[in-house]
Amino acid sequence: MNSGAITFVIGGVTYRLSAGDTNAIRNIPEADRAELIALLEAVQAQDVASKAAVQAAAASATISTSSPVGASGGPLPKAERLGSGDVDALMAKLIMEEKRERKPGLTKQGIYKVVGFFVVVILLFAVLG
Repeated sequence: MNSGAITFVIGGVTYRLSAGDTNAIRNIPEADRAELIALLEAVQAQDVASKAAVQAAAASATISTSSPVGASGGPLPKAERLGSGDVDALMAKLIMEEKRERKPGLTKQGIYKVVGFFVVVILLFAVLG
């Protein structure tokens, strides 16, 4: 199996190409080739746009070198990339915050209230009915 082979379908026709297979590329009809080129150009444009967005986000997130002062009066820490352990710790912290903010479920007292309400309603219907 070719490691660089790509299989795709254009207009119901399946093609399997690799960069080194010039005969297969030449055998694609011109209309299908034009559609494939347009698709690849759109993919390339999205790739460039996403890289630009990442760079813009990284540029806006960096801290200036004038060593700004934090609320505690000390200098702010330098911006660094998070390692895998840092990401795991951050995710664990966010999960714990979410659990803490979550509305508690039914308690025994709540269940007793609901059951008691239904018993009172049933007894009321039995007496009135």
